[in-house]
Amino acid sequence: MDSFILKRGNSTIQLDKSEDQIALRPDKATDLAAAMPALGGDLEWSDTNKKLGGFHLINIKGAENIDRTLDQLREHEMIATGSHVYHTPQSQVPYVPTGKLTLRFTPDTNDATKQAILDTYKLMVVTSRVKENAAGNKQETFIVAVTPDSMNPLKVAYELQHHDNILLAEPDLSTPGKLAQFDLPGDPLFKEQWHLQNSGVQFGSSLGLKAGADARVVEAWQKMQSLGSPDCIVAIIDDGFDLTHPDLGGNGKVVAPWDFQTQSPDPSPRKKTPFDGDYHGTACAGLALGNSNNEGITGVAPSCRLMPIRWSENINDDNIEAWFNYAAQNGAWVINCSWGASPAYYVLSTRQLEVIEDCARNGRNGLGCVIIFAAGNANTDINDPQQESVNGFAIHPDVIAVAASTSRDERAGYSNYGREISVCAPTDGQGGRGLLTTDVRGTFIFQGIEYAAGYDAGDYTKIFGGTSGAAPVVAGVCALMLSHNPRLKASDVKQILQLSSRRIGNATDYTNGHSVFYGYGCVNAAAAIDITSNHPYA
Repeated sequence: MDSFILKRGNSTIQLDKSEDQIALRPDKATDLAAAMPALGGDLEWSDTNKKLGGFHLINIKGAENIDRTLDQLREHEMIATGSHVYHTPQSQVPYVPTGKLTLRFTPDTNDATKQAILDTYKLMVVTSRVKENAAGNKQETFIVAVTPDSMNPLKVAYELQHHDNILLAEPDLSTPGKLAQFDLPGDPLFKEQWHLQNSGVQFGSSLGLKAGADARVVEAWQKMQSLGSPDCIVAIIDDGFDLTHPDLGGNGKVVAPWDFQTQSPDPSPRKKTPFDGDYHGTACAGLALGNSNNEGITGVAPSCRLMPIRWSENINDDNIEAWFNYAAQNGAWVINCSWGASPAYYVLSTRQLEVIEDCARNGRNGLGCVIIFAAGNANTDINDPQQESVNGFAIHPDVIAVAASTSRDERAGYSNYGREISVCAPTDGQGGRGLLTTDVRGTFIFQGIEYAAGYDAGDYTKIFGGTSGAAPVVAGVCALMLSHNPRLKASDVKQILQLSSRRIGNATDYTNGHSVFYGYGCVNAAAAIDITSNHPYA
């Protein structure tokens, strides 16, 4: 028979004989190559270097009759035994009968009949087991093995399964094991998101791209075997969030949403004027946390959750305290801030300094919330009082200040810089490409003209950027780090992020390992995960 349908467990399995693969067990340490000349003719063979049940899997090409080929090899003095290889109709994954079967006889079968069955099928008892159930009844199970005079073990099993005295006759089948593997996202635009893994090509073109100019996110996922943890909550304080977007909602994705303008749990975009809408937050959220759902894009930490906080635009003590206290009190682990104050010279008040410090040091049950700030896009030093240039948020000692690099591993010319920059991250820039991320969906009518509700028409934009885009990439990396090791303090995350960063630019740009343009380098998620794995709190 070339195909068997056998009972197995509580189901059945169909096994079809392979026509191009056999299994051989050599005699002792014999080299299989020494036995293969016995095949003769024009047959080609190759060892798969895989073993199943003590058998070597051998590929055979050009065999007119696989049964005859196997019989030839079984007779060779260097081959201890051989077997057919089987597979199911659904898959070419091999199954090899080990030669053992599990037998159970009906309760009324006497010993003489049992022995007669063993003799008929030329079987040998390997071991037996007796198990007593709650009612006191005993069930005897025999592990038997075929002998050189037996039929194919699958044929033996097939016939015994139809025997009146047999309750169970299952052949032992060996098949390759498989570790629970991590699968990369199946989102159709994932491969075009160069900031996650830059192949040097996007949408079929290499213009504006350099292979490897990315945040090493895909490599980090592979090291973690994970896309992040839903325990990790990333708060994004921004202008508005389209939570109807499939990449930002569903399955408990959103936690404690709040709109500080309307004092409601609906942080949806509300401004609907051309070229000045509430679409910034939607783009940032997609970069950090976009779902892996086989739709559209994916974020850096797609399995982490989103706390969307719609700000009230005005920067003052009450608002800063309200935003950061809300994030910390509602369980945020990471807080992304792709914004700053409008004045070029802005120093923080005592209340602002202290609420950020308290959040960064005492949030997350005392471990501290990781706070990320975009450095800004004016090509100025973030801490140069003499030139009337101070970004008080980005230079706070407890935050991570993020500058911008491009899809070609170059400095983005607009990016702010300074001694307080921790890292840079991939985003748009001259000669490069923009970030592909979520966009506010739909359209609106303004003065009789229909406009896209977001940056672009449709559900996604390819033109997002600035340090506003770099910051949520870093926020996503921090979320991966905390997913991997939730016991890290916020200060640990900042230190690891800096230690693991990837040097870009010229060596002369760095002094004592730090560059005012790139910080300690471009964020490197994979290297950060390596250090996180070996951290003393792991």
